[in-house]
Amino acid sequence: MLLRNLLIFAAAAMASWYLIDTLLQRQEAATVQSATTPVPDTLQLEPIVPLETDQPYGLLADINVHSLEELQLIFDRIEQLLDRPRAGGEAPLISVVLHGPEVEFFSISNYDQYKSLVDQAARLSALGGVDISICQTQMRNHGLGAEDVPAFLRQVPYGPDEVKRLLGDNYVYM
Repeated sequence: MLLRNLLIFAAAAMASWYLIDTLLQRQEAATVQSATTPVPDTLQLEPIVPLETDQPYGLLADINVHSLEELQLIFDRIEQLLDRPRAGGEAPLISVVLHGPEVEFFSISNYDQYKSLVDQAARLSALGGVDISICQTQMRNHGLGAEDVPAFLRQVPYGPDEVKRLLGDNYVYM
C-alpha cells in the first residue's frame, strides 16, 4: 500500500513538474518576445485591465496523502511561479484540495508545530496564487470543526466532489 502510494505520488510529481515547466517556458517565451518588441518613441503604459491569458485551464492539486514535506514542496513551487499578486478577477495559479490526513496541519491548535506551512499557504492565498479548499468530512474525521481552521481555507463539504467540480470547470491535474 505504501509503495503504491509512493508510486502514485512520484507519477503525480513528475506530471506536475512537467506542467509547471511548460507554463514557465511559455512565460519566458512571452517575456523574451515582449522584450524584443521595439518600443515606439511614445511612452507605453501597462494596461489597467489585465490581458487575457492563452491558458484555457487552471491547475488542480488533489492533495489527500501528502506529507508535510511534500505539501511544503508544492507551496514552494507555487511561490516560484507567482511573479506578481493576482488581480481580483484573475483565477489563482492553482487550486489545492486538501482531503486527507493533512487537514491536521491546518488545525489552529497545531499552528505552533506547522506555522511555516500555514503562514506560507496564507500568504499564497492572499496574493491570489492559490485557492485552498479543505474537506469538512475529513475535518470531522480528525475532530475539527469549522472554527478550528484558518479563515483563508475555503471549506467544502466533500473533497472528492470539489475535485470533480474543478475538473468540470476546465481545471487539470498537475
